[in-house]
Amino acid sequence: NVLGFRPCVGMVGGRIYFRGPHKGYSKPDAKLIPIEDGDWQWLAENIKTYLTAIGKTDLYTQIANREEWQLLEARGPLEKYAKPRRSMQAFHEGVWDPELGRGGLIGDLVDFERTQIPLITTGFLRRYVPVWENRKFAAPCEVSCPTGMPVHERWRLIREGRADEAVDLALAYTPFPASVCGYLCPNLCMQGCTRQTARMIPVDVTQLGKASLRAKLPELPPLTGKRIAVIGGGPSGISVAWQLRRQGHEAIIYDMRPELGGKISAMIPRSRIPDEIVEAELARVREALPYVNLRQRLEKSDIEELREGFDFIVIASGAQRPRFLPIPGKEKMVPALEFLRMCKAGEAKVGKRVLVIGAGNVGCDAAAEAHRLGAEEITLIDIQEPLSFGKERKEAEAAGAKFRWPCFSKAVTEEGLELTTGEVIPADTIIISVGDVPELDFLPESVETERGFIKVNEHYQTSDPKIFAIGDTVRLGLLTDAIGAGRKAAGKIGDILSGKEVQVCPSRSMIDYTRVKLEYFDPRLSVFDGIESCASQCSSCGTCRDCGICETICPESAISRQSPANGVEYEMVVDPEKCIGCGFCAGACPCGVWDLVENESIE
Repeated sequence: NVLGFRPCVGMVGGRIYFRGPHKGYSKPDAKLIPIEDGDWQWLAENIKTYLTAIGKTDLYTQIANREEWQLLEARGPLEKYAKPRRSMQAFHEGVWDPELGRGGLIGDLVDFERTQIPLITTGFLRRYVPVWENRKFAAPCEVSCPTGMPVHERWRLIREGRADEAVDLALAYTPFPASVCGYLCPNLCMQGCTRQTARMIPVDVTQLGKASLRAKLPELPPLTGKRIAVIGGGPSGISVAWQLRRQGHEAIIYDMRPELGGKISAMIPRSRIPDEIVEAELARVREALPYVNLRQRLEKSDIEELREGFDFIVIASGAQRPRFLPIPGKEKMVPALEFLRMCKAGEAKVGKRVLVIGAGNVGCDAAAEAHRLGAEEITLIDIQEPLSFGKERKEAEAAGAKFRWPCFSKAVTEEGLELTTGEVIPADTIIISVGDVPELDFLPESVETERGFIKVNEHYQTSDPKIFAIGDTVRLGLLTDAIGAGRKAAGKIGDILSGKEVQVCPSRSMIDYTRVKLEYFDPRLSVFDGIESCASQCSSCGTCRDCGICETICPESAISRQSPANGVEYEMVVDPEKCIGCGFCAGACPCGVWDLVENESIE
């Protein structure tokens, strides 16, 4: 066969003579027909002419065998159209989509269902219309953060060269942007980062947190004359007082400890956060909140007196009372938080063998500190697989601590801890870290409790309308949980004081991860070199980056950027008379702010 592969789809007439077998042909476009005598006579004469021209006449007898030749004839137009043809939709479903994927050649931009329309439509005839949904949905980092901090907005400010505004913005959400975001938080925002859906490292928020140490206290509004007593000078108490002062209300803190800051200043090891960071942020807090009463252990009568003299009271005294196991010898156990307090004060001592009951993050901190104090053998036990994670777990493992579970304690003996199995784990020092509960003996009868914690509504308001409760007095949680609760409670108190009707504000839904396009970012990046590098890699989920990709990719130039007279805000506007509803804008947007929706039906 000297023809090889020949496409016949485009033939509008003519014949193909070929010798030998074939592997098929386009039957809708051509047909095999018998070779008539006249056809063979023409072919045989021309074969002889061809072989003579190339000097191969000796092959004529071999080639000119009529039984080996076939004739393929192109179908005429009438033959083609007289037969049923496959519809374009059937072709898409049966051939195009299976071969190229849904959406075909533009499947990376659009994947919605398409049936064939015999013309390109605009205006009200479009099946789909693009909608610019800027800031309609919240970014995963913002939703993941208990304080509600819009991290992506801070990265935007940095991209715009407004780094000072980016670090200052944090103070609207937390009084501890450096201590918590930079050092102590497990960074839930990073855990929720969209980049991780593509196995890329999340944007490093800790760098922005540490840079926030230089955040400047904004000018505070004049006092309104409203006064709120805050019981507790830890993270939650400082948070609610901070937010109330930002509203113009006077917040006065009462705390039984000798220093402000709660667990941050008194218990969290220096290996986790340098003293100078905590001191710098507390100095900023004192500048905003000058009225702090330390070493004040309040009783019920004191609370009643405060209730009469203040507009509101906020209970933020934390969880101070350690839980103990009801086993013989429990008095020999050292509570973990007390142990950490003594470590930071330079008062703690441990034996060579240390056993920590409870392998959570606090237990891991205790194990790391025990190693620093000279312990040679450290064991953490738990009744289940330990829930510790992050920096605390890594530091305990780096100290050589062993984790064992499930282990059930029976008694503390002179040799160590006896388990219910009869095994004795040798220990010179036993630290108990199975949680803490709040001390609530000072509460008035008007405040209800439930299972050892204060009962509150969705606004953190207790059964006494003048008393709110936040932080570990309500439920145990992270530092960011306590700070976030303080911000929310302050917002509700401010609404009441200003005469606004208190309502539960509906929060924005988190943007669907699949709407965000990460193809614009380098997946090989393994480290961020400064906050500018971090900002450049944030996809700004749910909020327009003003990158102009939608304008550029629109095949009809139907999208334009329009700004009002002040030039501050802008919006992307679609010209319906140009837009064909192709969906390229939604498919290409790195932020996921474009959506393609069904057009309104024509009645």
